[in-house]
Amino acid sequence: MATRSFTIVMSRNVCITAVDGHTGFLIGELLLSEPFTSKVDSVVGLTLDLSAERAKELEGLGARIVEHKHGRERVLVKLLKETGCDTICLVPPAHSHKMDISIELVSAAKKANIPNVLLISSAGCDYASRQKQPRLREFIELESLTMEAKGDPSTSTGHSPCIIR
Repeated sequence: MATRSFTIVMSRNVCITAVDGHTGFLIGELLLSEPFTSKVDSVVGLTLDLSAERAKELEGLGARIVEHKHGRERVLVKLLKETGCDTICLVPPAHSHKMDISIELVSAAKKANIPNVLLISSAGCDYASRQKQPRLREFIELESLTMEAKGDPSTSTGHSPCIIR
């Protein structure tokens, strides 16, 4: 009886949002460095500002940088599909419209059928008061929205949503 061994090679094409900000940039920089270069095939960085210094620096390290035009979800869904990303790291931007932009990103990831969704949340958000710390409390709403897709048979995004605080 012959035995066969199989090696499953999984590509990992990661899209990171808000790469013009501190957190998104650092995640992208880390994925483009050793030892991750052998585990990640490509990094796409979404930015609200193509001229941002951090976005340009990440592009110099090997990321493909694309512009996220807030308020155009259908364009964003198409863009996410075109990138071929199988993983999206949702970093809520430090922006006055953080919640609207983040909701749009979560929805677009679901519509683009991205199987692996990771939301970078905020430590302590579950203890934040709606009245005294409403911006911090918004992360709880984003976490709920991200996890809504879990087990949803209409999208592959329900495969493995994850939240990091």
